Amino acid sequence: MNNNYVLGADIGGSHITAALIDLSNGVIAEGSKCKEPVNAGAGAEDILGSWSKAIDDVLAFAGIEIPAIGIAMPGPFDYPEGISLIKGVAKYESLYGMNIRTALKTLLNFKGDIYFENDASCFALGEAWAGEGAECSRMVAVTLGTGLGGTFLHNSHILHEGKGVPSGGYIYNLPYKNGIAEDYISSRWLLNEYYQRTGTRLYEVKSIGDLAEKQDGTALALFTEMGNALGEVLAPWLRDFEAECVVIGGNIRKAHPYFLPALQACLQQHKINTTVQISSHGEASALSGAAWLCRSILEKTNAL
Repeated sequence: MNNNYVLGADIGGSHITAALIDLSNGVIAEGSKCKEPVNAGAGAEDILGSWSKAIDDVLAFAGIEIPAIGIAMPGPFDYPEGISLIKGVAKYESLYGMNIRTALKTLLNFKGDIYFENDASCFALGEAWAGEGAECSRMVAVTLGTGLGGTFLHNSHILHEGKGVPSGGYIYNLPYKNGIAEDYISSRWLLNEYYQRTGTRLYEVKSIGDLAEKQDGTALALFTEMGNALGEVLAPWLRDFEAECVVIGGNIRKAHPYFLPALQACLQQHKINTTVQISSHGEASALSGAAWLCRSILEKTNAL
């Protein structure tokens, strides 16, 4: 193995995944991926211990000095400074105010640097580099899961403002119906609505997807409504941004046969010609995007 690798990590609400990423193509080095469960409600020492174990296992696999680590991290988080600002969301609250970069470098005895970026943005960067968005210069990435994530990219640069870009580059809080977009486009909405309409409480969207596959009328209607809602929310921004493609990720993407037709029909009604792609890489794109972050910074500092 040569030194053309960095380590990418993706931190979720219940686990961390880490792997070596080839800087020439954004591909995960075979056999390098490590996944470690994390108790997000535990104390700081336990959480950091789980994170560092996964990362350390990958560093040991590499057997060479890695120049940088890129981490896809949920917010709120001070990404440039590496400080956690997460509170009030029942996960990682014991880390509030802590400098995660300093803590991990100490635990790992890591001599290189550690860079952080929003997990949805890392997904977008990974898709633009080595995924379904690789041929698009103006791309919007959408993550459908517990919440609604969105990232606007121009030539693999994250945009937080500009023509066709909502405030901060966020789509979750765009006004929609009686609330915001995330109120109607998320696993929370699907699960709550299924309960409201049927009286049956389900605990994961996969269950609704399984019912849709069996042609359950309520499940099919919910996915159709969600697809239409996503189209209504995105349409004006895709037009103004002149987006070439939308890439959809997140766990709900697996139910795309049931929401994608409604999304595409809505965009067509609004005369939006943007191509819609479903990510085939999933979590791997967040790892690649975290590595892309390292690569771009290392290139700027002439460290590569």
